[in-house]
Formats: sequence, C-alpha cells, structure tokens
Amino acid sequence: MSRLARARWLTVPGGGAERGSATVEFIGWSVVIVVPILYLIVALAQAQAASFAVASAADSAARAMESSAGDADGLGPARARAAVGLALADQGLDDDPATALALDCEDSACARPRAVRVEVGVDLPLVSATGIGDDLVTISAVRPVSTIENGVPASGGDR
Repeated sequence: MSRLARARWLTVPGGGAERGSATVEFIGWSVVIVVPILYLIVALAQAQAASFAVASAADSAARAMESSAGDADGLGPARARAAVGLALADQGLDDDPATALALDCEDSACARPRAVRVEVGVDLPLVSATGIGDDLVTISAVRPVSTIENGVPASGGDR
C-alpha cells in the first residue's frame, strides 16, 4: 500500500476500526435469528406429533368401544385404554392411558358410552427440563361412539 493510500485509509473516520467485524456480526445475528427459529420448529413438531397421537388414540378408543358395545364381558373400557396406550406410545408420548382417556357414559357401568375424549399434555423442549412447567400445551380430541341398535346405526351422542 502506498503512503498516500495508507494516509487516506487512516484519516477516514473509523478507517480500520471496523475491519473484520462483519464476520462477527453475521455470526451473532445468525445465532440470534436461527436459534429461536429452530426452537420453534422443534416445539411445533412435538405439538404436531402429539396432536396426531391424540386424534389416532381417540379414533382407536371409539372403535374399541364400538366393537365391544354388545359384549357382556364389560371389557370395552379396558380395550379402549389399551388402544389409547398403543396410539400414544406410537408417537413417543408417555402419558398414562387411564388418565388420558375419559369416557362420556350414559350409565355408571359405561356399557354404552356416548363419546370418548383423549387429552394429553405436551412438554416443550428446554422449558420442562428447567422445571418451569410441565405440560404447558394440552391437546385433546373427542370422538362420538356410535352403536348399532336393532340393525340401525345410532349415534352415541349429539356431539
């Protein structure tokens, strides 16, 4: 570099003070922007997986209750809990099927449920690990249980 060019470079306001800071700023802004976006993508993926699991569990529980509606053994609720457990485990959720499943029944024996409701809480990444709160997002699904009476399909409820 010639003396004249060096003199101009040194006399320009901020003339060497900003050299190399573009890389640092790029990395800093990338972290500030990319990390929250990645967190949002992971959190939404977990919520979507839980939503899919809950919908599948509710469908499976309703089918289990429909298929055992006329059985005298009374194993419909147990079959529905087993179906809910399989559907939730399929998506990696560890919720207890007994607490996740709620039956809307006409009688106390629950021989003829009107609807099934599956509700689970989703742990958000990093939030539940810090102990701030578990199950911040709750996802639920309700499915009617239809029965066949005298050869005519009848809905289990008005939902």
